[in-house]
Amino acid sequence: MERTQTTLDGCRREVRITLSDSDLRPHFDKAYTAAQANIEIKGFRKGKVPLAIVKQQFGRSIENEALDDIADAEFRSFVAEEKANVVGQPSLTDVQKDQGSVAFTIQYEILPEFELGQYRELVVNRPVRTVTESDVDNEISRITLRAATFEPADEIIDNMFVATISLNELDSESSMPILGKEAKEARVFLDDDQVDMHLRNSLMHQHVGDTFNYVAETQDENAIPPQYRVQVTDIQQVVPAPFTNEFVEQITDGKFTTSEDLRADIEHQLKHYYEDAARESVENQLIEQLVQGHSFDVPESVIHAVIHQLADEFKERNKNVPDIEKMTAHDLEPQLRPSAERIARWELIRDRIARAEELEVMDEDIARAAVKYGVSEDQLRLIMRQNRSLQDQILAEKTVRTLVDYAIVNDVTVDSEESVL
Repeated sequence: MERTQTTLDGCRREVRITLSDSDLRPHFDKAYTAAQANIEIKGFRKGKVPLAIVKQQFGRSIENEALDDIADAEFRSFVAEEKANVVGQPSLTDVQKDQGSVAFTIQYEILPEFELGQYRELVVNRPVRTVTESDVDNEISRITLRAATFEPADEIIDNMFVATISLNELDSESSMPILGKEAKEARVFLDDDQVDMHLRNSLMHQHVGDTFNYVAETQDENAIPPQYRVQVTDIQQVVPAPFTNEFVEQITDGKFTTSEDLRADIEHQLKHYYEDAARESVENQLIEQLVQGHSFDVPESVIHAVIHQLADEFKERNKNVPDIEKMTAHDLEPQLRPSAERIARWELIRDRIARAEELEVMDEDIARAAVKYGVSEDQLRLIMRQNRSLQDQILAEKTVRTLVDYAIVNDVTVDSEESVL
């Protein structure tokens, strides 16, 4: 047997395994025995046809069919002997049969070898934000707005109005309605951040029955923006629900009975939200520093596995979008590839750090995860035995916590207008 290894590029490798007749014979004998059990010839019972007859009548086809299994077995033996860190699915790219020998060419990818850079005492900023009365008031406003009622109105005097409008598209040259094009109906809540600023301003102080011209925004700077003649067909004033004790008891199903209790709970939840966001910011900064500080080739098979995972998550988030199920990971790859490569690089770095720190999933890690997932520790251990990926996830989270413990974290105060992420 001969083996010839070749480096193709990056993490891609190729091995050519040449087997002589004596190397092949044990594999073929095994294939004959397996085939004998299913062969039935007149004069012999099924499985009782002598091997000599099996070889004489079916030998060539049995040997040809066995080649894929032989290639797989020999590649596994090669990987075990070389202790190669193979990742992804190897590919049999060529089989050449010569008199008395067969040569298999197999391409595969390996995990990259790289020197682990500094991961202790990385400097990061933790955004610290204090919950203010204004933060609580804004959240209460959102709650009361979701329970708002609507009252007919004749004029729009502020943003707390919903306007029903009819839009007739205009010809860009004549500024006249385009013949044959039906008007579009739309309901516009003026306080919605997604509403075009020009449309919001144009609607201010309009009455039912009023008309005006409106030039819509366009994403393409070079495109001619569409123009519309807009008629206001209905106006409703939005009246937020009063923040009373009765309202609080109703929307919380009796969990809270006073507005002061709910206000205190909102403040408590916001505090935890800001703390979680600050922690996430610290973790993201550490990950970004490590990703930027390590340059190595990432196996394509690993990147593609992440792309498929991201594509599934994207389709799940947008499952109500028409024809979303027809989209494949290949369709989404151009948008997802940069994120997938970053994630794959980070996972390889993270695994190296876990090995360097000799981290393992301990009882305290299982107890912590059980609280997080809302199950008992015994239930979590059972799930971990059935799902290895959960144990990997717990170890990954422990690795990140270890990095945070090692980091030099500077608290930076941010005001209520700044994002903590």
